[in-house]
Amino acid sequence: MQLLYQMEASQLSPEETVLIFQNSFAPDYDEENGLGLTRKSYDSSLPLALELFYGTARHMEELDTAIAQATDNWRLGRMAQVDRALIRLAFYEMRFRRDIPPKVSLNEVLEIAKSYGDSESTAFINGVLDRLLSEITSSNSEDI
Repeated sequence: MQLLYQMEASQLSPEETVLIFQNSFAPDYDEENGLGLTRKSYDSSLPLALELFYGTARHMEELDTAIAQATDNWRLGRMAQVDRALIRLAFYEMRFRRDIPPKVSLNEVLEIAKSYGDSESTAFINGVLDRLLSEITSSNSEDI
């Protein structure tokens, strides 16, 4: 989520965003502003974080199109940037990561929204992702 937020806020490429993130938040780079992770935890979680970030960035246009269709009368630009990043990330997982159960993606992103979003973020994100999940579920059942 932080990488997606940073990429959009800075208008940098995904590669530039990762470089800045790693130089700013690696445990041995800046303890005061770090993520509170040990080097071992950081190193073990970074590959998945990068996979999710690059996957979301690579599919951003497709994700945004579907999100816009699922949010009647609510343009992406009107969404809080944190909410938008969280919705994109969770929707990417739901749509493209078969190894992650969609409900897990939904529950995880709602927990993150409680910490980083505003008082209405959780309900808004839940509503959007529920709608997207039902569309994914119905299209998957049509494939059978």
